[in-house]
Amino acid sequence: MESRILDLLYPPRCPVCDGLRPIGAPRCHPACRGKLTPVGADTCMRCGKPVPEGAAEYCYDCASKQESSFERGVSVFLYEGDIRESMVRFKFHGREEYGAWYAGELLAAQGAKLRAFGADAVIPVPIHRRKMRRRGYNQAERIARVLAEELNLPLYDDYLRRNRFTVPQKELSNHERVRNLMRALEPGRQADRLRKQQKTPRRVILVDDIYTTGSTLEACSAVLKSTGAEHVMVATICIGGGYV
Repeated sequence: MESRILDLLYPPRCPVCDGLRPIGAPRCHPACRGKLTPVGADTCMRCGKPVPEGAAEYCYDCASKQESSFERGVSVFLYEGDIRESMVRFKFHGREEYGAWYAGELLAAQGAKLRAFGADAVIPVPIHRRKMRRRGYNQAERIARVLAEELNLPLYDDYLRRNRFTVPQKELSNHERVRNLMRALEPGRQADRLRKQQKTPRRVILVDDIYTTGSTLEACSAVLKSTGAEHVMVATICIGGGYV
């Protein structure tokens, strides 16, 4: 009953085209869902970017790195076209309700791998308080919350904290981006409390909306490792291509 009342007050919209959909209908118009490009089966063994069939195990980016703080990545859609526009509305135009659909798609596509990882907790990538005030929510947390509920895992939404505001770093190398981001990240209150209780999660699913260069997820994973986490899997909704 409550969900029907909310649907009447806030008409449900398709997360791809943002068009209204009938109450009780699927979250996404079937025709819109068909416009999206799934990642597919041939992916990088580390980050999860799509790679050509029969290509090497690692994408161009991961093959050029000596090591990574996370060991596996999974995603759902290639970051292009309609889903890119959907993400803009999700992050900057108040469409936080899209998060539940995104999480459902992530579970449908990658649920087996997420469950097999044997995680102890789900942790969203944090945003700075300035962005939180402007947006009203952390988009990664909206996805992570549903994911944690479906996987029956605790959600630690204050385990990581951004202590400074970062601006776009397009001119920097990936190594420089990671270094700058690590300066802007630190363990949050939950990390300290769980450490004192000797309950630091050892296997963590780190959640964000988009994987492009991977610098944000790499920096967050490194901070997670510094708190005592031993294994990190990253899960995102969209991801860039594996070769340039």
